[in-house]
Amino acid sequence: MVRDMNNLEQIDSEILALLKKREQIAVSGDQFLSCDIESLLSSAQANELNPSFVKQLFRLINRETGLVYTQKLIAEKNPKWNNFKSASFLGPVGTYSYQALKKYCDSHNLHLDEISCGNFRDQINNVRQGISDLAFLPIENTSSGIINDVIDLLNDHNVYVIGEVVLHIVHSILVNRPETAGRIKYIYSHPQPIVQCSNFLSVHYPDVSFKYCDSTADAIKKVKEMNSDEAAAIGSDMGGSIFGLKPLISNIANQTCNYTRFIVIAKDPVKFPREMTTKTSISFTTDNKPGALSDILDIFRKYNYNMTKLTSRPIIGRPWEEQFYADFIANIESADAQKALDEISMNCRSLHILGCYPMDSE
Repeated sequence: MVRDMNNLEQIDSEILALLKKREQIAVSGDQFLSCDIESLLSSAQANELNPSFVKQLFRLINRETGLVYTQKLIAEKNPKWNNFKSASFLGPVGTYSYQALKKYCDSHNLHLDEISCGNFRDQINNVRQGISDLAFLPIENTSSGIINDVIDLLNDHNVYVIGEVVLHIVHSILVNRPETAGRIKYIYSHPQPIVQCSNFLSVHYPDVSFKYCDSTADAIKKVKEMNSDEAAAIGSDMGGSIFGLKPLISNIANQTCNYTRFIVIAKDPVKFPREMTTKTSISFTTDNKPGALSDILDIFRKYNYNMTKLTSRPIIGRPWEEQFYADFIANIESADAQKALDEISMNCRSLHILGCYPMDSE
């Protein structure tokens, strides 16, 4: 038995070494070399291996090796890319912002020092002051829409969006003791989850008092410390397990397909290879005249750019004037994107490029 285990460990070590060697060859040239999975299936059968297993295995190998190649291209254009050491999140540990950070690190093979913040402004200030290299902020949700506080902060601070994370959000009612759930009088959470779960709450908890907190994890922590049967929190099961609360009811959002898109911000913009499909975010203002916004939209149509988001926010101190925010699928390293942005700039009062970054598909 011991000898068999040793043999297996030796084989596994050899497989890992070969995977690393394969990765180095696949990403060493000017083009990423991916394997032809279909051509491997006959070899799989000849070796009495399940073809379905081999197909899944090499799809994963191709995907992971492709990610390594992409990171290599990005690092070649951005010397600071491999020097990110820390990230700010809306804390404490266990918030959805924290989960977005962990997902991003896992997909990019990053190991970052985690800095907890009490609000969005502190996160952005940490990046501006060099306290953290990155910050993870929610920008929109499929149930409650755009998060206006973050939009406003982006426009007021000199930071850039360099990435995004789409996170599946599953809200739960979390309590100290499920058997006494009928006594709930107070529900604690961040304002966003309360909005996102409004339908459920209006039916099942029409008479409770809502207590707003800086984050879902902060709410969970408070309810745990209170140790009261009259208090509950809305948050994730992960957050509940960290602080010792138990889920009473799960998946209570207005939409079962409830997703939040988080943006990753940094002090400086990142350039991505032209061949990468990216999203570009901008803010702009127009003259207060008929057709001003239509003129801008015509430019997107001219260059055949798909606009995935268009929203507006009032400009503080200028009544009835709006700041527009748009996301569109384009890489600003391309010549066409540069031409389009030049034309937009000439047809609007002000233009601010918030960032260009790869899209995350959940």
